[in-house]
Amino acid sequence: MTGRRGGGQRRAGGQGLVEFALVLPIIVLLIAGFIEIGRAVFAYNTIANAARQGARVAAVNQLPDVTDCDESRPIEDPYEPHWSIRGCVIAAAGALGVTTANVSVSYAAPPSTSLSCSPTVHVGCIAAITVTYNYTVSTPFVSMLIGPIAMTQTSEMPIERVFP
Repeated sequence: MTGRRGGGQRRAGGQGLVEFALVLPIIVLLIAGFIEIGRAVFAYNTIANAARQGARVAAVNQLPDVTDCDESRPIEDPYEPHWSIRGCVIAAAGALGVTTANVSVSYAAPPSTSLSCSPTVHVGCIAAITVTYNYTVSTPFVSMLIGPIAMTQTSEMPIERVFP
């Protein structure tokens, strides 16, 4: 009788190993998917915050060239700026590697007004900052299922001060 009991335990142990081998790839795929979803949400929030930061700067400073993003001191000389729209967007989205090619700045008149915002910008014009980013999945076997995802965020804010 003892011989039969030992054989049954071996079969049960083998059955558990086979079940684990069948379920393990599904568990690994789920964990990798959750990690990738977390990374995608982080990227989306980062470009949203960068667009918001650019719109805040555009409300008081319309310098589009890339400079630093030192908002602790005011710009007194337009030829020596300390912060700019694109500079602050790039600083806010630095973890993603956003460049000037990913940032677009545009100005438009508010709806139902006769204000002109195209060659010169006036107080009350709406500054729209758009940040684009292509999110790529980093996990090799998940990247076979999901290709690059284009993410775009736009933030708008009215011009409060015209500078320079």
